[in-house]
Amino acid sequence: MIEVIPSILAQTEEEFRSLVRKLEPYVLRVHLDIADGILVPNKTIDGYKELMQIDTDLGFDVHLMVQKPNDNLDQWLNTKADRYFVHAESDHDLKGLIDRLKNKDKKVGIVLNPETGVEKVEDFLRTVDLVHFMTVHPGFYGGEFIDGVVGKISKFHLKYPNMPISVDGGINVENARKVKSAGATILISGNYVINSPDVKKAIEELINAQ
Repeated sequence: MIEVIPSILAQTEEEFRSLVRKLEPYVLRVHLDIADGILVPNKTIDGYKELMQIDTDLGFDVHLMVQKPNDNLDQWLNTKADRYFVHAESDHDLKGLIDRLKNKDKKVGIVLNPETGVEKVEDFLRTVDLVHFMTVHPGFYGGEFIDGVVGKISKFHLKYPNMPISVDGGINVENARKVKSAGATILISGNYVINSPDVKKAIEELINAQ
């Protein structure tokens, strides 16, 4: 079964709240993108403060597009977020970070930017819950889908058929078909869902894309 999770990338608390309220009627979980302006060329809300203050039944992924993901981890662990996505490219002891999250019973996805090889994550596959492939250069809504990543996903899936795969970036109906056929089980969609006049229909289109 394919799961579609809308992503939220917000510069202000007001934008964050507005997007949460827009998505609440249609989904059980959202994917909150957090950017520090260093690992990726964009900066968002801190996120943990806003997440602690909002009243919602939604589940939250947190995608830490940050150079030093350990710096605010204590604050994040006090929020309701239960699944974290950490970059293989971040400037940190990945094993220590993953162990710390797992010790708090959090699920963990390890993220690969388009240019990063899968060998970067192979040592962690016994401990993480999924591998997250970026199909755009991260940091903004509406990035251009990078077709070359599809082959990387397919090869990874053939080698590790039981590892769940999420894909993030440029996900529309056409690209959803491509990554599903390559082995993706979770689609993270920002622009296509968030900017649709009919959120429910957009999600259904991605789920049903064949």
